[in-house]
Amino acid sequence: DAARRQAAAPAPVPAATPAWGAPPAATAAAKPVVRVPYLPETARTQMKEDIRNEILATARDEGWTDGRVLPAWTRAIKIEGDVRVRAQADLLADDNLAPEVFRAQSDSPAWAPDLTNTRVDRGRMTLRARLGASIKASDSVTAGVRVATGSTTSGASSESVTMGNGTQRIAIGLDRAWLRWEPQQGTSLEGGRMAAPFERTDLLFPEDLSLDGVAARSELDLSPGLYGFASAGYFALEEFANGPRDKALLGAQVGLDWAPDGDWNLRGALGYYNFRNVEGVRESELPPSGALAGTTAYQSSAYPAGLRLKGNTLINLNAPASTASPVWGLASRFRPVNLTLGVVAHHLRPIDLGLSLDLVRNTGFEIADIVRRAGTNSVADLRANTNGVQARFTVGHPHLDEAGQWQGSLAWRRFGRDAWIDGLTDTSWHGGGTNYQGFSLGAQYAFDRRATLGARFISTRNLDDGVRYTDSAGNVSGNLSSAPLRIETVQLEATLKF
Repeated sequence: DAARRQAAAPAPVPAATPAWGAPPAATAAAKPVVRVPYLPETARTQMKEDIRNEILATARDEGWTDGRVLPAWTRAIKIEGDVRVRAQADLLADDNLAPEVFRAQSDSPAWAPDLTNTRVDRGRMTLRARLGASIKASDSVTAGVRVATGSTTSGASSESVTMGNGTQRIAIGLDRAWLRWEPQQGTSLEGGRMAAPFERTDLLFPEDLSLDGVAARSELDLSPGLYGFASAGYFALEEFANGPRDKALLGAQVGLDWAPDGDWNLRGALGYYNFRNVEGVRESELPPSGALAGTTAYQSSAYPAGLRLKGNTLINLNAPASTASPVWGLASRFRPVNLTLGVVAHHLRPIDLGLSLDLVRNTGFEIADIVRRAGTNSVADLRANTNGVQARFTVGHPHLDEAGQWQGSLAWRRFGRDAWIDGLTDTSWHGGGTNYQGFSLGAQYAFDRRATLGARFISTRNLDDGVRYTDSAGNVSGNLSSAPLRIETVQLEATLKF
């Protein structure tokens, strides 16, 4: 274009020709000739199209993203996951009560009837792998799915699998699948299989636990630095095709988050949970037979063996005339109230100091109700042990995303036997369950981007409810809930998150 403008400029007027014999006059320097190739507009358009097609062909050959092939919503997909390899040693005290004593129980009340090892140390390696994707289809609708290792029929609160099954493949299951609608910022409605939608610690809701149901969440700005939040949900626990007593969890929680300045953050939440129809009810008649067999719900209040861990008080659901092996149900109803408090200090940035306190009390425990449902007075002297508490101190970087970052923690916990359903608890503490107290000391170090090494030591022992009996020979004994059971756990692990 510049050359064209220069060529189009008017040429200077030539000087007059001198007369014959006169001295030559100075003349202006001759202007250089400029030749400009002219491209018509049609040729320019064709060149741009040829270049574009050549680039797209190269993109396809080399695996570039082709906007004409991939729909726009694919750019809203987020992939995440993690892989953890752990070495774990469970050190069991020699004076723990023998497992056969627990397994021999047949009358109400009973505790931990599934124990198979209480004295032999165990060393193993475990693996946890998770892969998930979230898809933001629009500004208000998002869906997510995640697959993970772990048993598909038991172990609701752990996705780790024990390595050492020869050449057998490790089971993978659909761990989460949810759909979320957010009509306005801070308010959402979610349905499917999801993480617990409540402010929580690992005392009640372990990281690996997923729940099936629907939940609503909302946040509200109250003033600068202060906002409130609320959550509520309904979650199916066990559904029956031929009975009306489906098991479910209803929960609601309200809380506040306050950041008075840049150095402090305080957060607190109060929640109430109602586990419907999970308590055991003893049958009065033998199981139906003949044409009625399988058409009528029978022992639907049983606490499934694949779910329960240890700690909760159990009652035998068999009819008085039954000679079958015990079928166990939960003695207590579960209506826990939970208070969670936390404070984080940012004074030592980038290092944070954190302190959290988690308190729970099961308000559903009632002796008269347990006696009625158990159909026996042998449970009349049960003592309520329905409180749980955990205090945790943390120090270090808030996230372990870059090499050199680290975290350390120290926690103390006392978990009453009927404070929470034992099958929904963290399996690292006391091998899972309730009815223990102890502490945990751990640290993590990021040796590369999003890659960490961790170590943890946990020491726990059973609680003693103080109930004692003296037989005719003068021997003193207590409930199996108070039996000696001391466990120390060491975990070493490597984790990569992406």
